[in-house]
Amino acid sequence: MLRQLRSILNYYKPLALWSFLVTLAITIINPELILALCTKLFLVFLLWIMISDRKLRQRLKFYRIRGVSNLKFFGTIFILDSVITCTFLLLIKGFI
Repeated sequence: MLRQLRSILNYYKPLALWSFLVTLAITIINPELILALCTKLFLVFLLWIMISDRKLRQRLKFYRIRGVSNLKFFGTIFILDSVITCTFLLLIKGFI
């Protein structure tokens, strides 16, 4: 279980910067929590489509080696990203 989580976190590291930039854009446009979570869910869906592409799937196949299912992979990424986004938005709303 710990290996699987480590594999998911290793994959999430390069995506964290892009995710934070999206969170900043959402904060500037409209800092609503529901909008941010819906946007993050949409981005996870786009990531799923990208990984479903045959060429990208061959390049990013390492998470399957550890025995991580697609549902667990995308669920963990969404939950982790949602916690980070919610924390950031709640902190920003405290200052606005």
